[in-house]
Parts: sequence; C-alpha cells; structure tokens
Amino acid sequence: MTKPLKPADMQSLLTHDWRYQRAAAVVKGQWLPIIAEEEHPFRQQIQPEDLQFARELIASDTLTSQFDFNSYAGVQAMRQYFGSQLSSTGQHWLVSAYQ
Repeated sequence: MTKPLKPADMQSLLTHDWRYQRAAAVVKGQWLPIIAEEEHPFRQQIQPEDLQFARELIASDTLTSQFDFNSYAGVQAMRQYFGSQLSSTGQHWLVSAYQ
C-alpha cells in the first residue's frame, strides 16, 4: 500500500530541489554526482535526512529502488553498497530499527 507524501516532501518532489536530488540519488544508487556538486565537505556524505526522504519516496511509489529499507538484509546491502559515502549518523539511522 502506498503512503502519501507530506506537503514539504511533495513540494520538494515538484520542484526537484536539492533535498529531492539527494534523496533520489540514494534511491538510484548514484551518489557520486551529488558529491561533485556539493560545496560543503560535511554534506558530501549521505545524511539521515537523505535516507528518510528516500524511504518516503519509495513508500509513496514515487520512485523505485534496488534497496530495501524494510529488512535487515536490505539495510546491510545499502551499507555495503554505499560504504564510506554514508555518514556515521546515516549508518546508525539505517540500523537503529534492528538494534
């Protein structure tokens, strides 16, 4: 069952703002173009807010992904795929539901 997006998320989707672009890059597994355009070094890694919005985009059936946020195996696959591109807080956020 699909879950509707919140108004702020819908606004980001409609305008394809930087927040949407970061989340969509996570969903598509294409983070390197984001790193190239990010001016702030601390924002070059995937943050929890990027992961949360990515999960919401998948849950709303707006985007599809090879990654599964709803299983431990899926989360571990994401951690392995992105590796050091995930911030430490992003890694913690991913596994927090399974601790």
